[in-house]
Amino acid sequence: MDKYLHYIKTSILAKITFVLLFLFVVLGLFSLTQISIYLSTMLFIVSLIVFTVIVVLLALAHYKIPKIALVLEIVLNLCLGVVIFGINKVNTFTDKVTDVKEFETVEIVALKDSDITQDQSFSDLILAYSQDDNQAYKKSTEILKEHSKSVKKEKPYQNMEKAYSDLKNKKVDLLVLTNIGKSDLSVIDENYNQNIKVILSKDYEIEAASTKQVDISKEPFTIYFQGSDLSSGDNINSTGRGDVNILLTVNPQTKKVNMQVIPRDLFVYIPCKDASSKLSYSGWWGGIQSSIASIEDALDIDINYYAKINFDGLTDLVDALGGVQVYSHYTYDAGGYHFTKGYNDVDGEKALIFARARKMLPLNERSRGYQQMELIKGIFTKFAQEPTYDHAMSVIDSLENNFTTNLPKEDFIKAYQIVVDLLPQLQTMENHSIEGEYQWHYDEVRTNYYQYYFYPADGELQAVKERIDSVLNEQ
Repeated sequence: MDKYLHYIKTSILAKITFVLLFLFVVLGLFSLTQISIYLSTMLFIVSLIVFTVIVVLLALAHYKIPKIALVLEIVLNLCLGVVIFGINKVNTFTDKVTDVKEFETVEIVALKDSDITQDQSFSDLILAYSQDDNQAYKKSTEILKEHSKSVKKEKPYQNMEKAYSDLKNKKVDLLVLTNIGKSDLSVIDENYNQNIKVILSKDYEIEAASTKQVDISKEPFTIYFQGSDLSSGDNINSTGRGDVNILLTVNPQTKKVNMQVIPRDLFVYIPCKDASSKLSYSGWWGGIQSSIASIEDALDIDINYYAKINFDGLTDLVDALGGVQVYSHYTYDAGGYHFTKGYNDVDGEKALIFARARKMLPLNERSRGYQQMELIKGIFTKFAQEPTYDHAMSVIDSLENNFTTNLPKEDFIKAYQIVVDLLPQLQTMENHSIEGEYQWHYDEVRTNYYQYYFYPADGELQAVKERIDSVLNEQ
């Protein structure tokens, strides 16, 4: 010990290498504690052993060959700096995307070309709301009060169509939009968002999704993928229409998988409204919990997890992966792009068109479902085959504000390992849709609206349940 202390006191190089060694130990232990949540117990123990061996070897080098130790310590500390940056980024990402609180965003809007701003007085303005939306008046009053605003007149309308018409004709100045109102407007004018601007808004928290979680590395599970359209706005935690609804059932023990698209226009029971309407509206009115409840009720199944992404997230994700290759079942043109039957290389924008196009496809909504499932396969394949650090960081950047899931963050590594292990099955699994027909009738929730709904053919929903159960129950 005296010899070592003399070595430290008399050698500047020894002091430097000692400080760098100490820094390496501190940074290494910090890194291990931060990533421990993502690692299995065995993998964490192995990592700790490897780290201890490296520390011992560096300590010996620091004493015996300090010049080599200096180089090694500088390189390893720089590497740890990169690792810590990545870990912090991953932790921020996982904390954000696993925040499962959902909100209904209620808005008071005006015409886009109007001069109205939230800072001005509203005392000369007329506010319109729909009477068949029983929350519109109450919530608009709350929003105005919280912003110390009062309007000249609050004008009720029998339905959203007339209220929106008067807004466009400048007979009223402001319009209240709850989720019910937005869904009504989407029927009246699919592009209504382009004609209005938000003056005031408030988020109302809704019930969080409740699902039966399992050990995904050992137990079979079903995950619900929801693609939310632009109705959710910029906040992924705001409710929106479920434009894409896909179930993926996985049995990690038998390596069996099943993918099933559920039509967005399927006529389903919506618990939060105690009535039936389109599946896409269930998520709009009651959030992801409502969508899950509607699907579970229709198919008599359990959904264990969900993953929700919006249009921006899909575009950014595909671009972050450097584009993906997708299989098209058809040759067609859409959105200024040409797709051929077979494999197509797509970037983010082209992938979004691929996922949304339907009117030019032979089976319309069913054909679109096939294409959407192929896109999911393409994304799985690209990420599993090229799991580089740069790809991981790019994917995190692309999804941080456009993705949410109730999969616990400690299961993220497990999920990735499942994708890698089952990639051949995921690439070749059969795509399943539901046969049926569309029928027109009045909506049970919005009784003034006459719309089309998808009704499955006899036995179709039972067939879906049996396919899912066959994966879950296979030994």
